[in-house]
Amino acid sequence: MSEVRVGTCSWSDKNLLSSGWYPPQARDAASRLKFYARHFDTVEIDSSFYAIPSEPVLYQWVSRTPPDFIFNIKSFGLFTHHAVSPKVLPVKFQEDTAGKRIRLQDLTKEQRRTLWDIFYERVMILHRMGRLGYLLFQFPSTFVYSKAGLEYIRRLAVLCRPIKAAVEIRHNSWMETSAKEKLLELLREENMAYVVVDEPKLLWTVPFEPHVTATWAVVLRFHGRNSAAWMKKGVSVAERFAYRYDLAELRTFAEEAVRLAGSSERVYVMFNNCYRDYAV
Repeated sequence: MSEVRVGTCSWSDKNLLSSGWYPPQARDAASRLKFYARHFDTVEIDSSFYAIPSEPVLYQWVSRTPPDFIFNIKSFGLFTHHAVSPKVLPVKFQEDTAGKRIRLQDLTKEQRRTLWDIFYERVMILHRMGRLGYLLFQFPSTFVYSKAGLEYIRRLAVLCRPIKAAVEIRHNSWMETSAKEKLLELLREENMAYVVVDEPKLLWTVPFEPHVTATWAVVLRFHGRNSAAWMKKGVSVAERFAYRYDLAELRTFAEEAVRLAGSSERVYVMFNNCYRDYAV
């Protein structure tokens, strides 16, 4: 049976810091990560979604955790069709932006490749040190099924090698019979992990369907079941994930993780209900 690793999708979220989970003596970033790593054996880096992490920061994270601790990293938002602030891009990319948020299509082919190369090399730091689990591509709910979307995922698979990649779809058009078959076939061909999600059951969301598409791991991500917050306009990101799983729900997920452990080398159980201390 493969190993099951459990962690959260952030260790420095403001809600967690103010919840009282960290002891009083864990006052800085270094002590908090060390404390976290005594309780969990993996974590997902969320800050990389907003800005590409620097080399010194990556080495600091590694130095503050045990040798067998695994980091998973979320793709820079630009590469998953999210808009980003021009302030997080190299200065030469900020010209003529007028302070407006930037999308991938706003950049030239050369600019896109340069940014990807920078991000890729940063992720490879963790990979070369044997401390990387997966690189997560979490697409927005606006990323609906299309042939172009499939081809984009295929291109990412090629660009990522030899990094292990996981794909999270957030619109249920990808779960319609024909679309799902094509998506899962592509992921199996490229040995990319299909991310199994637990989230509110809404018109556009994706159901909890365990599919094993990669030999190296199964990735489970838990977003909570706060349907009201997901439907409500103007709520904060933290409020959307304000859901604490009860013991019965956790037992069900634990049983599923153990079952999936027989189908892959590793199972990641990642909690993204990062509201107060709900994820820990």
